[in-house]
Amino acid sequence: MPDNEDTVALLVTKAQAYVEASNTHDLARIEMMLASNAVYRSSSVGDHKGLKSILSMMQQFFMTNPDVHWDGENFNVLTKNCVGFDFAITLGGARSTGFERLYFDVEGLIHLIEVER
Repeated sequence: MPDNEDTVALLVTKAQAYVEASNTHDLARIEMMLASNAVYRSSSVGDHKGLKSILSMMQQFFMTNPDVHWDGENFNVLTKNCVGFDFAITLGGARSTGFERLYFDVEGLIHLIEVER
């Protein structure tokens, strides 16, 4: 766990901002949040390595699913650099749930995203 409340609050705020940017399909904002060597692992859309691969996957996903929306809750700092949260995703009129972990590097950028649905 981080050693102070300010760090905890900052990591949670960054995770919530990532969900917000995802809900508005704001790829430019998401790009600014990701490390260049980021990795995205998802039980639904597979593994993607590197910023370009992740953004390409997201762009295609948002185009194919223009109504997609995530509701994140229970944001918790799991380790000194990881925030985990529960989410409900609405996709094509159907709703399902899952758990996501965002790992941050020393610069505060997301370097690993793990999604389980």
